[in-house]
Order: sequence, then C-alpha cells, then structure tokens
Amino acid sequence: MEVRVGVIGCGWFGSAHARVYRAIGDARLVAVADKDENAARRLAEYYHVNYYTSVEGMIRKESLDAVSVVVTPQHLFEVTKEALELGVSVLTEKPIVTSRNELSLLSSLVKKGGIFMPGFIELFNPAVVKLKELLRDEIIGSISSISSRRAGRLPKKILGWKIGVILDLGIHEAYVHRYLMDEDPLDSLSYTARLLNDGEGEDLAILISSYPSNVIAIIEANWLTTAGIRSMTITGEDGSISLDYADQFIRVEKGDHSLIPRLRKEEPLYKELSHFIESIKGGKDPVVGFEFAEDVLNNIFNAMDRRVVPK
Repeated sequence: MEVRVGVIGCGWFGSAHARVYRAIGDARLVAVADKDENAARRLAEYYHVNYYTSVEGMIRKESLDAVSVVVTPQHLFEVTKEALELGVSVLTEKPIVTSRNELSLLSSLVKKGGIFMPGFIELFNPAVVKLKELLRDEIIGSISSISSRRAGRLPKKILGWKIGVILDLGIHEAYVHRYLMDEDPLDSLSYTARLLNDGEGEDLAILISSYPSNVIAIIEANWLTTAGIRSMTITGEDGSISLDYADQFIRVEKGDHSLIPRLRKEEPLYKELSHFIESIKGGKDPVVGFEFAEDVLNNIFNAMDRRVVPK
C-alpha cells in the first residue's frame, strides 16, 4: 500500500517533512500547500509535485491519505481541524495547540475517528529510546531527579510566532519527561521572564514538577543563550545519566566507573514519519497518540497557570 501524503506549511521544517517523505518507500509525496503561493511553488518545483494555497483543495483534488501540518503555532489548530474534518490522517507539529480551549476542541475531533499523531520528534531520537531502556533496567536505581536544559539562539516570536519559549522549546522536555516517567506530575509551577521587547510570550522559563514516585523534574528553556543547548541529567540512588540530544550521546556514571552505550545515529524525523506511515498502513494508532499529547499539554498548561513572574 502506498500512502499519498501532502505537507501543509512550506517553511524550513515543512521542507524537511517533504524531503523525508520522499525518502520513505511506502510514502508518496504528491502535493504541498501554503498560504504563501511563492513558498508553495518553490517547494513544489523542487520535488516536482503539485502546490496549493487551499488545504481543502489539496486534500480533495489529490485524494490524500495523510498530511503533515507544519504551520506557525497559532494556526496549527485551525489547519489540523480542517484536515481531520476532511477525513485524512494527520501529524501535527508541536505545540499542536496553544490553549486549553483548542485542546478540548481537538479532543472531540480526534475521537470521531482518523489517525492523529503529535510531532514529538525527540521520542524518536535513538538516545531517548536508549535512555528509556536504561531506566527500565534500573541501571541507576530509583530516580530522584530529572533536570533538562533547552536553549535556542532565535526567539521565534520575531518570526511572528504568538507563543513563548515554553510552547516552543520547553514542550520537548515536557513530553520526554512524561515518556520517561510513565505518569503525570502531581504538581507543577513555572517561573518566567520576558526580557526581549518584541513579540509575545516569555523568553525564559523554568518549570518545576513533582511526581507520585517522588521524582522532582526541572525544565529550563530560553531564547537567550548564544549557543544551542539540548541536554538532560537524571540522578538516581546508584548513579546518574547524562544525555545530549543533538549528539545522540549518553553517559552513565556509577561510582568508580562510567558507561557510554554505543548508539547508531539516525535522523529522528525519518523515524517519526516512518512510524506515522506504518500506522496508517496498518490502520493502528501510533505508539504516541493524542491521549499522550493531551496529558503533556495539560501538564504544561497547569504549570503555566501557576506562573511566578519576577518583578
């Protein structure tokens, strides 16, 4: 079975989706769409596919099975809603929604049928998959804390994104924490600061959560660091594990020795979109579906509701 796919949103990451779909054997990229006709045309000409400025027009005329929704965050919900109502399977990039109201409405849509997958790319990072395995094997004993840092050099709000750094960068750590813990936090709060004058939303955020298993988790996210940072440290009773997402690297520290597992580097986006295609072919929900995304987003919104803003 060949899965006919379209990409909605022809920016840099939409282009990455198009590139990867072309490399997946059972997927056929047949069209792209963007409100910016020039952007749609450029991407379409590069991959020799059709282009549209209308989502409905593309889905109906091309008889699509699935789409990737890779538009600016404030438009993710409306485009996802339109695609689901037209009966195709949908992978929506993070943060999927920007409010509790959008999350509630999306929940009703997804439950009516159709395969939905959140674009939680780091769950397909080989280092994160290996980390989950190590924790399952209790290589460092009971966990006491998780500390993550994610920083970027480009404040997305200067590009017109109407969100802060929590829903841009912090969400990656939030869904990885939820994946590793297999439980929702009991309590969460956030400390935020807006330090740049342009755009909306916070530029610096620290989220703190406590879990039923007595684990304390901390997420630091900002748009202010000159160098990109994507790292995590987990502390347990018998040692610690450090992870670097970009290098797909793990180091286990245990008393008088260290362990560095050998990992085969793979592109997380390729693994993610391949899983999406396989889910469609098999008619099965993806391993990570809407309910998982709903838990993650509710946890984030709970922390944002308990926001402490320095004066």
